[in-house]
Amino acid sequence: VLGVLPGVVGSVQATEAIKLLAGIGEPLLGRLLTYDALAMRWGEIKLPRDPACPLCGDYPTIKAVHNSGPISCKTFDFCESWEISVDDLQAMRLAQRPHFLIDVRTPSEAEICAVSGSQLIPLSELARRKTEFAEDALLVVHCKSGARSAQAVAFLRQHGHTNAVSLRGGILAWIDSYDPTLARY
Repeated sequence: VLGVLPGVVGSVQATEAIKLLAGIGEPLLGRLLTYDALAMRWGEIKLPRDPACPLCGDYPTIKAVHNSGPISCKTFDFCESWEISVDDLQAMRLAQRPHFLIDVRTPSEAEICAVSGSQLIPLSELARRKTEFAEDALLVVHCKSGARSAQAVAFLRQHGHTNAVSLRGGILAWIDSYDPTLARY
């Protein structure tokens, strides 16, 4: 991460919070703002409203927040979630649920460490290689900590891969929970 990047993104987040609290301007509701500091470009991804969402859909079923611990997709039903935990991935592996584990880091990062069974498709190559998988295949995408994989999942879902999910915390979370022999960087 470039040293100034958290300041840039933090300022945007603070601006959004003030706009929401004050009820002014046009907040980023239903939109994801992207920032490519190296190319100095801002982008926007529109997130369509899901009328079946249990929280904000037409007929919400979630009426209150309960402190029942972390939310986890133990049933492997990913239609509502764009990310899974390392525990979910490990459970999928133990259950031998068919999936593709895609590593969107750079080749130099993959040389440092890699999750066994992962396929390296750097984020920069994803647009060109998105057709290597059936649209209904379960794609678990990871990077170092989760930011690039979330971006990759948004792209994949926009292009028909509705079963693409991001590994929350990336390879660093995997190392912490399941394979401390891998090198951290």
